[in-house]
Amino acid sequence: MSAPIAILAAGGGDALMRLEVNLWVWTLIIFLAVVLILWRGGWKVMIAKLDARDEAIRGAIEKAKRAREEAETLLAEQKAALDAARREAAEMLQNVQQEASRERQRILEQAREEYERIVQRGREQIDNETRAALERIRAQVAELSLEVAGRLLRARLDPATHRELAERFVAEIERGGGSPTA
Repeated sequence: MSAPIAILAAGGGDALMRLEVNLWVWTLIIFLAVVLILWRGGWKVMIAKLDARDEAIRGAIEKAKRAREEAETLLAEQKAALDAARREAAEMLQNVQQEASRERQRILEQAREEYERIVQRGREQIDNETRAALERIRAQVAELSLEVAGRLLRARLDPATHRELAERFVAEIERGGGSPTA
């Protein structure tokens, strides 16, 4: 015999390790009573509760699956909407850039036209001023010519006097003075 069985048979040792038939019978009776009670009333309720809980868990799982599918669908829709918004923004940007380019060209054309008009007006003004200056010069030359001719006619000039008069006339013109006096 082994040592633990010999101790149990001798009645010594740990109380928990002793085999008592009395205790064993009552434990079996109580266990069978609990099983019978559960069998008659509690077992069906417990099984029903477990089945209900199982159904609730399955329902929650199904609900979660549907929610996940909906979320994936919404995510795909949001991605598509975002892509569409990006494409639309890119198209808008391209349209704005094209419009800006056209507007820049239009403004440049207007500026060129305005420049040409200003240059043309300036040229016309210069031409007018030049014509007016030439007219004034012609008038002064005509006056001077008449004055010179009048002086020549008043004084009969010999070649030496004529030469002296011409030199005085040129000298006064060079000084920028008015008409030469006799």
